[in-house]
Amino acid sequence: MASAGDPPSRVGPQQVVFEIVSAKTVVEGRKKFVCYTVLVKKSPGLERLPGVLERRYSDFSALFAGLRRRHPSCVALRDFPFPRKALLGNFTTEVITERSLAFRHLLSRVHASPELRRSPEFAEFTWRREVCRAHRLMTAGQFEDASVLLENAYSVQEKVLGDGDPDTFTTLAVLTACLNAVDNVAEAQKYAELALSKRLPDSSASNPSDLEVPLLVLAIRLWWAVGKEKRELEERLRQVKDTGVNVDALPTLLELVLKKDSATLYSS
Repeated sequence: MASAGDPPSRVGPQQVVFEIVSAKTVVEGRKKFVCYTVLVKKSPGLERLPGVLERRYSDFSALFAGLRRRHPSCVALRDFPFPRKALLGNFTTEVITERSLAFRHLLSRVHASPELRRSPEFAEFTWRREVCRAHRLMTAGQFEDASVLLENAYSVQEKVLGDGDPDTFTTLAVLTACLNAVDNVAEAQKYAELALSKRLPDSSASNPSDLEVPLLVLAIRLWWAVGKEKRELEERLRQVKDTGVNVDALPTLLELVLKKDSATLYSS
C-alpha cells in the first residue's frame, strides 16, 4: 500500500499493487545479501497470476539512481527517502523491514508516473532481464526453462505496461514460439490467441510487425491442431498476402526469434 504522499498507481480501472512478501538472506561464496520477493498484481479483484520479482538492494539502488540521472527534476523522486546502504546491520529485521516498506513505496511512485513507468530503467528492473535470460536459454535449446521466465515476464508486463503494448505483444509471441518448440500445443495456442487479440496500434495488413505474420502462420497450425475454427486467421493472412508479402519465404516464428538479438526484439 502506497504512503499518503504517493499518487495512485494505475493502468486502466484497476490499481497496480507492489507487495514485498518475503526477504531472505542469501550467501553466495563470500557475498552475502538480502533477496526481496516482490509480487506485482492488480487490485481490487482476485489475481490469479501475479508477477513475481526477486531483487536485491543493489537492484533497487540502481533503479533509483538511474531514474534520478535521467529525470533530475522529477518531483516524485526528488523528495523520496531512499534507504542508504549501511556499513553494519544490513541483515537485521529492523533494517530489512524498513527497506521493504521504502522499496514498495518507490515502485508504486515510479509506476504512477507515466514518464518513469516507460523508462528503460523501470523496464530493466521489472521484466527486461528475465526476457533476455529467456532468450539466452532458447538459443541453448532450453525451451521449457525459458517458457517459465517468459510467462512470468508477461504477467508483469500485462500489469505495468497494460494491454496493447508492443513489448507485451513481443513476449507473448516469443512465448508462443517457445511453447510450440516443446510441442506444448494447448499452451502455445492460448498465448498465440492472447497475442493476436492485442493487435498493435500501428499494425495493419500492409504494415505488420516483424513477428506478427510468422505468428499468424503458426497460429493457423495451432488452431488446426486443437480443433479451433481458423477461417478468420486465414482471412487475415490472405490480406497480408494481397499486399505483396511472400509469406512462404518468411522464416518461422522460432527462427526469427532466435535470429534476432534480444535487445532488438523489444522497444523499451
